[in-house]
Amino acid sequence: MRSGCLHLALSCALPLLAAACGGSGSPAAPTTDGPNAIVFADSGGALGSLQPAIRTLLEQTLTTTRRALPVSGVTITVTPDAAGAISGWGVGGFTPNASTVQVSIDPAFPNLAGLLPDRLPPLAAHELHHAVRWRGPGYGRTLLEALVSEGLADHFAIELLASPPPPWVEALPMDQTSRYLALARPEFDSAAYNHGRWFFGEDPGLPRWTGYTLGYRLVETYQARHAGATAAQLVNTPANEFRPD
Repeated sequence: MRSGCLHLALSCALPLLAAACGGSGSPAAPTTDGPNAIVFADSGGALGSLQPAIRTLLEQTLTTTRRALPVSGVTITVTPDAAGAISGWGVGGFTPNASTVQVSIDPAFPNLAGLLPDRLPPLAAHELHHAVRWRGPGYGRTLLEALVSEGLADHFAIELLASPPPPWVEALPMDQTSRYLALARPEFDSAAYNHGRWFFGEDPGLPRWTGYTLGYRLVETYQARHAGATAAQLVNTPANEFRPD
């Protein structure tokens, strides 16, 4: 996920999550007015007869998300793109700013039609949370900010849709959380951190998706200390509030 994503290369801003998300830079100028839109960049028709089902799933997710978050002026662009999909998942997303969500779908993924109802809505909800967070503190430039943005987006999708936790939030045994947080801590405030290393398995010394799991558990710890706090309510909470002791 680059700059807000589930691309897992999940990407978000990199090819859930560089295909879950992640990224750097300052938030784009907010686009808070106007209707949301769903468009297909599929001139070759690779998604074919799946387009109506994809549109329906995204429309339903937008409707559900808007009950929890002020989503407006967002364009979701759907592209047949195996490289942009999370490896082994069939779909991926990227949210580079407050008004743009890119959804990548691998048209050749096995049983894609049967998997989309379970996998596409949580991915879209994840990305829409990123879009709203861009209008507040932004996705973030540092490792801690990226961890929190991804953790909040995953919690939001699960809370909103009652969906099961995706594999990237369970990449580490629970008893290893402190160990990997200690490894991440020196880079918490660094804008020069390597996103691929922490989120996409580009370092053989770190399990794939370590960053997603750490971010998810930081948010989980915060919620345990603040009863009733939801990921929707926390969408604009600064990352520093989730900093571990």
